[in-house]
Amino acid sequence: MLLPGNMMSWRQFEAVIPLLEKQYHVIAVSTDGYDDTGKTTFTTAEAMAEKLEQYIKEEQDGAIDLVLGESMGGATAGMLFHRQKVKVGAMILSGPQYMNLGVFSWVLTAIVPRSQYNLTKKIQSVDKLPWMLRLYTRGDDQKLLNQFQYVAKNISLATLENATKEALRLYPVIDTFAPDPEAKVAIWYGSNEPNIKKAMQKLKRAYPNAQDHPFVGYGHGDIIGHPDVMARDIIVFMKS
Repeated sequence: MLLPGNMMSWRQFEAVIPLLEKQYHVIAVSTDGYDDTGKTTFTTAEAMAEKLEQYIKEEQDGAIDLVLGESMGGATAGMLFHRQKVKVGAMILSGPQYMNLGVFSWVLTAIVPRSQYNLTKKIQSVDKLPWMLRLYTRGDDQKLLNQFQYVAKNISLATLENATKEALRLYPVIDTFAPDPEAKVAIWYGSNEPNIKKAMQKLKRAYPNAQDHPFVGYGHGDIIGHPDVMARDIIVFMKS
C-alpha cells in the first residue's frame, strides 16, 4: 500500500499508518520537494511516477496493492496507476478537485504558489497565523496551523509552482484516457468540496465503475485529521 506525500508531506499519514499496518505493509513516501531536505524539487507527476516505479520494481517485486493520492498528490498517484509500468491493484483519489479555470488558470500558477510559499514561511517562523487569516478561519486557527506545520520545512517556490501546474494538467490528461471499467478506483471528497462536480464527471468517464465516496461533514484535506475514519474506509475498500 503506497501513500505518496504531497503539499503536507508524508507526515500527514503518520497517524494512519499504525492503524493499517496490522493488516497491510504500508509505504508512506515523501516525494521530491517535500522531503524536508531542500535538496530536491518536484518537477512533474510523470517523473515522480517513474521514480516510484523503480522503487516498486526493486523493493516490492514490481507490484503494489493500492496507491492513495491526497489533493495534488492525486496527479502522481493517477499517473502511476495509469502507466501500469508496475502492477498497481487499486487507487484512491482523495480530494481530487477540478482546478482548471480555462484562460484564467494563469492566475493560479502566478499567484497561488507564491502566496502559499510566503504564508508557509511566515507561519512556520512564528508558529501562529497572521491576524487576517485568523479572522478568516473564525475559530479553526489550530487546525489550519497544524496543517501548515506539516509542510516541508525547506520547500521551494519552484516545487509549489510545478505542483500547481501538474494539478491543472491532471484533468486534461485524464480526458485522453480510454475508459477503463475494470479499474478498481475510489473517489473520496468532502461533502462540501468545491469544484468536485466537474471532477466527478471526468473521473467517472475514465473509470466508469469508480466508487463515489463523499465524507459528510468533512472538507478538503480534513479527512486526514480523522485517521480512524480514513483507515477504516481504506480497509473496507481493499476488502471489497
